[in-house]
Amino acid sequence: MIDSLKADLLESRKNLERNLIRMFVASQSHTTSENRKKMLKMMKKDKLEDIKSNCKSYVNGISTTAKGKWVTQAKESFKEITNKLDNC
Repeated sequence: MIDSLKADLLESRKNLERNLIRMFVASQSHTTSENRKKMLKMMKKDKLEDIKSNCKSYVNGISTTAKGKWVTQAKESFKEITNKLDNC
């Protein structure tokens, strides 16, 4: 009888330790992970916006300073890249 009570008490202690770990350690780790994911998404969005604005300013700058058939092709290429970035 004492052995079974001792085993039950040990099992209860293990369950309590598991629950404490889940409540304090796991929830903080999960929150940290979610915050990192959100931060990475925001950084990706910001970088894409920077790249798109740089592409647009480059296209505008090249069209005012250069002339010729290759300029038209370069502008089209940059527009295609900008469109692809919109889909990211």
